[in-house]
Amino acid sequence: MATVIDPPSSPSAAAAAEPLRHMLALLRRQTRRWIWVESAALVCLAAAGFFWGSLCFDWAVEPPRWARAAIVAAAAIGLVVLVQRKLWARLSTGLRDASLAVVVERSHPAFRDSLSTAIELADERRDDVDDALLARTTAEATAHLGLVRTERIFRRRQLTMLAIAAALAVASVAALAVARPAIAALWARRLPLLGDESWPRRVRLDVEGFPGGVRKVARGSDVDVVVQVRAEDGVLPDLVDLRWRSDASATGRRGAVGGFGGSWRTDRMGTRGGVAEGAQAFGHVLKSVGESLQLEIRGGDARLQNLRLEAIEPPALEKLVVTATLPDYLGGATRALPPARILQVARGAAVDIACTSTKPLSAARMTAVGTGTGGTASRDEEVLATEAAPNADGRTVVGRIAAIDADRTIVVSFTDADGLVNREPVTFVISAVADEPPEVSLRMRGISTAVTPRARVPLVGTIVDDHGLGEAVVRMKVGDAAETTMPVARVRPGVAQVDLPPEAPETILLEQIGLLPGQKLELAIDARDTCTLAGGPNVGTSVPWSLDVVAPEALVAMLEAREIILRRRYESCIADLTQARDRLASGDGGDGGEEGRTAAASLGEATSRAAGETAELAEAFRGIRDEFDNNQLLSPELESRLVTQIAGPLAALSAQDLPALAAACRGTPAAAALVRRADEVLARMRAVLDKMMELESFNEVLELLRGVIRTQEQIRSETIEQQKRRAREALERP
Repeated sequence: MATVIDPPSSPSAAAAAEPLRHMLALLRRQTRRWIWVESAALVCLAAAGFFWGSLCFDWAVEPPRWARAAIVAAAAIGLVVLVQRKLWARLSTGLRDASLAVVVERSHPAFRDSLSTAIELADERRDDVDDALLARTTAEATAHLGLVRTERIFRRRQLTMLAIAAALAVASVAALAVARPAIAALWARRLPLLGDESWPRRVRLDVEGFPGGVRKVARGSDVDVVVQVRAEDGVLPDLVDLRWRSDASATGRRGAVGGFGGSWRTDRMGTRGGVAEGAQAFGHVLKSVGESLQLEIRGGDARLQNLRLEAIEPPALEKLVVTATLPDYLGGATRALPPARILQVARGAAVDIACTSTKPLSAARMTAVGTGTGGTASRDEEVLATEAAPNADGRTVVGRIAAIDADRTIVVSFTDADGLVNREPVTFVISAVADEPPEVSLRMRGISTAVTPRARVPLVGTIVDDHGLGEAVVRMKVGDAAETTMPVARVRPGVAQVDLPPEAPETILLEQIGLLPGQKLELAIDARDTCTLAGGPNVGTSVPWSLDVVAPEALVAMLEAREIILRRRYESCIADLTQARDRLASGDGGDGGEEGRTAAASLGEATSRAAGETAELAEAFRGIRDEFDNNQLLSPELESRLVTQIAGPLAALSAQDLPALAAACRGTPAAAALVRRADEVLARMRAVLDKMMELESFNEVLELLRGVIRTQEQIRSETIEQQKRRAREALERP
């Protein structure tokens, strides 16, 4: 079967719909005008709203440039979105006749879908549509064209109100631009142009120490923020607030001065003093600023924003180098001193000081403060340096003390390129150590309080100086005679210490002085160093000695009397030990009981005391021997009795027998064994005592002989005196 192609609709149907299309074309043009007017009104309203809103917000808050840039960007994006959605998107949407017909029918129910049906079928040929019916529908739609009212389709009143509102908004902006052009221009400079010029205020705030809005402070220091407040009408605000937050706001970390970085903290600033020249100072101290802060100050209608505290490390001491050049008399050597709070150098030394900072310096100051020259109570200050050394990257300040004569406190302050000063000045003390006089620690060996005219005086000990000895002399004075000196041969110039051991003493021979019995000898040792500073060499003096010059017989008698006293001590020691031995040997001592142990312990204590006493007696007898020897009175027989028969055995008892007995008493031997050992020790002790007694008998014989000699001398003197008297009487007779 052949396919039948329907012919196009009859021209009469399209021509009948032409009035309808003309009406829809008119409606399309009105719709586009509506879109343009509404979009323009909305854009004007939005622009005016942005102008007034941003003007009020910027005046009240004065946000930073980045915040204003964000506001302008958001407004621009909003306007673009508004134009795109309300204008371009709607204009680019095709307004088909069928769509417009539906819109007309919705607002004009009388068409009863005839308009949309006629428009849809006018250009189409459909088998299921009757031409007569289409013609009747088109005629019905055309008949109602006179009923179409555009005010039903467009809300003209709403559009009119929107247009009026837009006109008023634009007029308000224009009125402000005409009436207050400065405000409009400042808004344009701050918002679109992102300038930093501030809004004019009734109150004016001037913060101190923030050049360019930035103040650099030392990390960890207290920062005093001071602002001067003025008012055009003279009415100053009562309250001024300081708002701050840490730079940690970007990460939300806790700030160094408290609070979380993302939040602002507000502190009330207090007044400082009174009103002066129309201005009132307000201040607040931020404690221990350890991190950079953002600040804002608000008072009245004024705002100070974009203030910043930069917490940076202040300059500190990195290295301290102190060198001392000793005085010439000490060799003039240069020594580096280890860094310390107190540096000791020899008085008169030249001191060079170099302090290196951790940062480049713009200024530095080094001063020396201390007691004035000569030890006066007044204090002086010497400026050693006032700027950083240019040859050390600007980080080192150097100073010099030509010759230090007293303690000096060195104070060094650094100022870096940012104007920060070290928290605490670098402070240390250079102590001028005076050249001490020599220390003479000498004593006479084998000499007591009396000497014979032919005696020799051995000196033992040390002579010490902190740097070096110059000389040492023996000063001697007999009665009222002039003082004489004798050099100490063992002292050599420059030697710091001279030792005079007992086996090699420095000996002074008194025979060359020509002493006589009955005189008194004053003797002392003076030692001088090599100091050439003011005041001359320092002198150290030994303990002075006063010696009686006696005849040999008198000295022997003194020494014999001393021997008797020593024998009495020895007898007491033997008696004490014997008593302890008898207590152990008595029936009360027991054998192994508590009382026996007590008696043994008592014997041990007595033995220990005897050992100590015996050692002292042995040394005393040796001293008597030395004194005989030093006074040229020692004979072989006397030395044998004093040393071989007495001092030697006493030393053996104190070193061997008595300590062995004491050790036995600390053990657990039988009482009988202890008694036997004690008896053996006592026998040896009594043997020595017998030698002392023999010596005493010998001394008594000597004393009788000395008595006979004195008697003979007295008879001889009296005989000579009688002969002289008789001779004078014979000469006087006529």
